[in-house]
Amino acid sequence: MRTERKRLIIFILLSMALIAAFVLLLFPAAQPAAAEGETVSEAEDDALPAPRAVGEATVEKADGSLAEYATLSYALKAWEDGSTLILNQDVASSETITVSGDKTLDLNGHTLEGRSGRTLRVTAGTLTVTDSTNPQSGEIAGGGVRVEGGGAFILEGGYITDNTAEDGAGVFVSVGGFFTMTGGTIMDNTATGTGGGVCLLGGSSFTMTGGRIVDNKASEIGGGVFAAGSVSLSGGARISDNTVDGAAENLYLDAGQRIDASGLSGQVGITMPEAGAFASGTATGFVSDSPAYDVSPPNSSSEVTFSLVLSPLESVEARYLPTENIYPTTDLEVLRGGLTVTGTNANGAQYLSSALSYKLSLPEGIERLTVGSNEIVVTATGEGGERAETSFSVEVVAPSLTSIEAAFLQTETVYFDSSLDVLVDDLTVTGHFNDGYDRTLGRTPEETQALSGEDYITAYYTLSGDLAAHENGTVSVTATAGGSSANIVVAISRHVIDTADILVEDAVEVERKGAWAVSPEAFTPSLPAGVLSEVSLSGGGTVGNLSAGTYTVQITFYVTDEKNYELVGGPRTATLTVYYSSLTATNEDGTIFYTVEREGGIPLSWELVIKDVTEEVSSPKLEGGMESRQIFSVSLRDGGRIVTELDAPITVRIRIDGFFSNKDVTLFRLTDGGHIAVESTRDGDYLIFTTSSVQTQFCVAYNAGFGVYLALTIVFGVLCVGGAVLLVWYFKHKKKLDMTLPKQEE
Repeated sequence: MRTERKRLIIFILLSMALIAAFVLLLFPAAQPAAAEGETVSEAEDDALPAPRAVGEATVEKADGSLAEYATLSYALKAWEDGSTLILNQDVASSETITVSGDKTLDLNGHTLEGRSGRTLRVTAGTLTVTDSTNPQSGEIAGGGVRVEGGGAFILEGGYITDNTAEDGAGVFVSVGGFFTMTGGTIMDNTATGTGGGVCLLGGSSFTMTGGRIVDNKASEIGGGVFAAGSVSLSGGARISDNTVDGAAENLYLDAGQRIDASGLSGQVGITMPEAGAFASGTATGFVSDSPAYDVSPPNSSSEVTFSLVLSPLESVEARYLPTENIYPTTDLEVLRGGLTVTGTNANGAQYLSSALSYKLSLPEGIERLTVGSNEIVVTATGEGGERAETSFSVEVVAPSLTSIEAAFLQTETVYFDSSLDVLVDDLTVTGHFNDGYDRTLGRTPEETQALSGEDYITAYYTLSGDLAAHENGTVSVTATAGGSSANIVVAISRHVIDTADILVEDAVEVERKGAWAVSPEAFTPSLPAGVLSEVSLSGGGTVGNLSAGTYTVQITFYVTDEKNYELVGGPRTATLTVYYSSLTATNEDGTIFYTVEREGGIPLSWELVIKDVTEEVSSPKLEGGMESRQIFSVSLRDGGRIVTELDAPITVRIRIDGFFSNKDVTLFRLTDGGHIAVESTRDGDYLIFTTSSVQTQFCVAYNAGFGVYLALTIVFGVLCVGGAVLLVWYFKHKKKLDMTLPKQEE
């Protein structure tokens, strides 16, 4: 029993000891600790120190003493001039850490993250950032570093990364501020304005002898560095792979700024507002951010001035998108509105458009644009005077007529019966075309082309209207071309006719049987249009059965249309001669000339003409067995005037000879569609007949009926005799002929 009790007590004591040890292990803070802000010293004896907590930062003072602080805020209070703040772990600051005086920040492989505005702000003195670890992986993140005027910032190691700000996301240097970079890396920072890695305002200074500024971005300018202040570069300093909107832009030098280079071997990309000198000194690592530019002189080790120059133009391309119609009259410069010209430089990149100039011309030997497809030559010139040529095609159309206008200067008298052509000499029709030019139109395409000198203009005008339809002395005529028209007002004048200008002739009349009237045409054979005449005996009386003699007649004129004709002058007079005549003519050769004294005392010469027209007139078909052998005409002329009617018959005597000399002939007078036998007598070789019809054709015929009968009788007799002889011969030789025929088989 006692043994069991001892065992129970020992078990309880051991259990309590184990519980106490477990409690001490879980709660080390229960051990005695140094006051906050004090350094924890090691035990004076050789025993192991009790476990303790690690502070966020340590401050190393100028004398080399160390003080570890549980929080960054306590360490910052102890961070004085000449001391170094060493990060013991990744820390974050809810406020911007403001630095003044000469201090050092050792990232010690850890991250200092700012969570409100800038991470670090240097207002005075010099802040040096380094990283004592290897590799140097410490970072300044969140808001980057801002250097105020009078302050200085030196980056020796570590990273300034993953910072975002409007300008200078990695490092922002104000006017009068200084930034020196001997090592470390500024990368992956983003500026919504300028200077993704570093932004240097005017009057600031940046010296870089080592380190990298890479992979930073900006929305406006200076993806790596925006430098409006002074810049000095040397050693292996590298500024590369920085962008603005995806395009390379590493170190952007503001206008007028220059880089002081001294033995620069690292790669630095350069961007400037315009080409020109950007650095002086010695360097081998300058490159152009833009493939449009080259660095000149490249890779030189002697002290020179470095410049950005455009890479030479090598080729050019033209793309034309027509924005409006092109006409043969279009100036080539108008084509620029639809033309895009791009060049390719020696680097195979696009040539800078602002430095590219070009002119447009037609191919050699071509003087002007023509309707249809035309080649346009583009000659481009680069900034250095280098030239490249290409061409493009344009489709040229003929301008179309949009409207016309007519100008009429009436210089000639226009009458109601004038042709519209009389207006043409005083008429000008102008066409307005959609290429902006006005051209004079003609009445045919060829006339228009002759007027305009342009073979592609085919518009022409026509005139329509009726000059006879005038009202109050004017009429409207319409000129039409294409779908346009213009009105022309024409003044219409009346024909003024002076009777003194009308030809009036005397007349000679032969009395006819019964009452008759003298035609006015006998005195006025040709009257002007619109004028008629009337004839009356002078002193009164009427024209009727006048006795032979000489009379004075009065010719009175009047117009048919007073709207269009005006008559001036009075009546005219002429002489009318009236006579009677009778005639008997005979002559052996058929032609007679003689003079008779007719009643009225007027001598007159008559000519009787008999003309053979057998060859000119086809032989008429005569009755019975009559056959026509000769056709002749009889004409009677009175001093050249043909007489068609006589008041008494005439006797005609013609010679009958040759074929008709021994034949019984009959005379016929030919009429339209028939013939009439004429009574005639035969006197030897002459045929005598009387006629009052002159200007008439006659034919001489004979009866050919007996000759035909005799010929038919002879032919019939010959046929009968021949037939009889043939029959006799046949019967005489019939038996012999039968023997020669083949016998019929049984």
